[in-house]
Amino acid sequence: MVDQAESQERRMRSHARRNRERILEVAREALASRDGDISLNEVARRAGVGTGTLFRHFPSRDALLEALLHDRTAALCAEAERLLGAADAATALFDWLADLISHVAIYQGVSAALLAGSRDEGSELHRSCRAVDLAAESLLIRAQRTEQVRADVRTDEVISLVSALSWVKEQSPDRDAHVRSLLTVMVDGLRTFPPTREQGEQQGTIQTRRAMDS
Repeated sequence: MVDQAESQERRMRSHARRNRERILEVAREALASRDGDISLNEVARRAGVGTGTLFRHFPSRDALLEALLHDRTAALCAEAERLLGAADAATALFDWLADLISHVAIYQGVSAALLAGSRDEGSELHRSCRAVDLAAESLLIRAQRTEQVRADVRTDEVISLVSALSWVKEQSPDRDAHVRSLLTVMVDGLRTFPPTREQGEQQGTIQTRRAMDS
């Protein structure tokens, strides 16, 4: 009897895992295809599960986004930690911000959700947003101490700029040159002694290219 009960429990857990994975798969496909307004009920329908099943796994839209972004967010924070040992603090910051833009723009609607989640302590996204904010802050402060980045710039301002560029990239996936130009403007504006636009274009900074990779 005990073995039978354990076997049944394992089957139930396996079934629950499959349901969770299927929900994430459907949500990932929908958001990646720019179907950002998809409802949780529609996600459940496409996944072939009941709405109750979906809400048991993901009680809110933010909880679903958190699950979708978890691994990428962890990798982004780990990369920031690694870049704290880079020789050029400013380049490390700008490279990481380019990666952050791609991270935020990967799914439709994520830029707005993350910006809201960073300010809402009750959101399931808040912890991840806070981790990203702290990672950005550590890289920014280090770059400011080398006097390569303006000392009057705050972390929340940088995050807002990243969110804005991510939104543009999210809305205009076919306008890479435009996003590259905006990223160059942002990076130049953060520098203590920004290069001219012509110099920036001649340098072909790696940051502008990295932000296009999703």
